[in-house]
Amino acid sequence: MTSAKTLDVAHFDAFDDKSVPCIIDNKPYLTSSTYDVLDPHTSQLLWSAYCVQPVDAVRAVESAAAAFPAWRATPIALRREIFIKAIQILKSKQSEYTALSVKETSLPTATQAGEIFGTAKLLEELVYTADAALRGDVVESPTQKTFIKREPFGVVFGVAPWNGPFTLCSRAFSDAVMAGNTCVLKTSEYSPKTHIAVVQAFIEAGLPPGVLNIVHVSPKDAPEITELLISHPAVRKVGFTGSARVGSIIGQLCGKLIKPVLLELGGMCPLIILPDADLEAAVNAAVYGSFMKSGQVCMSTNTIIVHESIATEFIATMRAQVDQLRASTDQAGPLRGLFCPGAVKRVQKIVQDALDGGANIVAGSFDVDLEHNVMQPLVLDNVTKDMDVCTQELFGPVVTIQRFKDDQEAIDLANDNDYGLSASVYGRDIERATNIANGVYTGNIHINGPTFYSLAHAPHGGVKNSGYGRFNGAHGIREFTFAKVLTINEPRKYSL
Repeated sequence: MTSAKTLDVAHFDAFDDKSVPCIIDNKPYLTSSTYDVLDPHTSQLLWSAYCVQPVDAVRAVESAAAAFPAWRATPIALRREIFIKAIQILKSKQSEYTALSVKETSLPTATQAGEIFGTAKLLEELVYTADAALRGDVVESPTQKTFIKREPFGVVFGVAPWNGPFTLCSRAFSDAVMAGNTCVLKTSEYSPKTHIAVVQAFIEAGLPPGVLNIVHVSPKDAPEITELLISHPAVRKVGFTGSARVGSIIGQLCGKLIKPVLLELGGMCPLIILPDADLEAAVNAAVYGSFMKSGQVCMSTNTIIVHESIATEFIATMRAQVDQLRASTDQAGPLRGLFCPGAVKRVQKIVQDALDGGANIVAGSFDVDLEHNVMQPLVLDNVTKDMDVCTQELFGPVVTIQRFKDDQEAIDLANDNDYGLSASVYGRDIERATNIANGVYTGNIHINGPTFYSLAHAPHGGVKNSGYGRFNGAHGIREFTFAKVLTINEPRKYSL
C-alpha cells in the first residue's frame, strides 16, 4: 500500500519546487513512487513527478465525490468569480508560465506566450456563457408545469495532453467544473509541472478543496490506473484529448460501463486551395497550419489539396518560405523539435517509406537529428493514397501535396481518410468555397483561414476517428450536464 502524505499548500510553488506532487483537497500529495520528467531535447532530468498507485487514485475520486454536493449547489455567480480570478492570475504570471512550459515541452517561447492569452479567452467565454448554458426551460399547460433542468453528472475524469499545456489542460476540467461537476485530472507524463501550475491558479483563486484533484501517472502504470479511474462508480463522465488509438480504448471501456465520454482525438486536416485563391494568403496558411509547433497539433495541416492549374506556382511560392525555416533546440526559435525519441523515429519512418514508394521532397529537407529529437520541416509531392503519410496522423513537421481537377475531386480527397477534425478552403468565390466546405465531413472547416484555428466561442470537436462531443463555451458546459425533467401536476385519478 502506498504511504502518502500532504503538505501545506502555502509551502508549495509549482514554479519553484523541483518536485511535482499530485494535488488532493487543494494540498500537495506525495506518493511512495515517482517517475522522471526529461528535457525533450537533451534527455536530462528536469524533475521527478510523484505518481499515483491504485489507493491514491481512489482517494482522489473519493475526495472529488465528497466535494460534489457543495460545488453543485454553489451559485453560478460564485463559480464565475473564481474563474475570473484564475484568469487574472494566469495573465499576471505569463512569463513564469511561458518559461516553465518551454522547459518541459518542445514548444517555442513565442508560441507559449501567446497560448496563455488564448487560454484566457477560452475561460472568459465560459464566464460569459455559463448562465445561458445552464438555464433551463419551463413548459406550462393547464394541468402541468414542466421544468427541464441542466444537471451536472458528478465526478468527471479528465485527461490532458502535453501539446497545448495551458489550453488543453484547462479545457480538460474547466467546462466540467463550470457546469457544477468536480473533476479528477490526469496530467500528461510529458508536462506534469506545467499542468499543476495551471491548476494552482484556480486553487489560489478560491476553488474549494476536492473540486479539482490532480494525479500524475507513470507511463508504465497508465493503462491500469486509467481503467481504475474510469471504472470507479463515482466517476460519471470522462473527457479525453489525445490519440485515436488511446481514445478508442477509452471509448470501448466507457461503452462497456455505459458511461458517457467526450473524445477529442487526432486529425489529418486538409487544406483545399481553389484556382482563384489569394496565393500569398494560402501559402501563409499552409506554412502556418503545417509547421506551427512542428506539426504537433491535432489541427495541423497534413495534406494540401491544390487545383492542378496553380499547383506549380503554389509549390514554388511555398518552397521559398519553407526553405527559410529551421528547427532547433533554441527556445527562442520559431520551430523546435518533437516531444520524444519515439515520435521522431515514427515520423522519420513514415517519410522514408513514402520516399521509397516514389514520393519526392519539393520543399524543406529530410534532415533529422535523433540525438536532440529535431526534425526539419518538409513538403512531399507525388504521394499515393496507399502510403502511411496519406492515412496516418503525422504529428510532425511534414505535409503532403495532392492535386485536383474539379470541386468534387477536392471534396473526395479531403474526405479520403479516417479523421474529421478540421479543414480549410481558400478561394475568392465564397459561394464556391462554401459549397466545397459543406461537402467535407469534418467538425470544423474554415474558409480563408488555416486548419489550426480554434475559436473560444465555437464548439470544438470532430467526427469519424477524430472523436465525438464538443468542448468550448456554452456547448462545452452543456456537454458536461444532462437534461433532467421535473413536472408539477394537478392531482387526478388515473385509470388502468
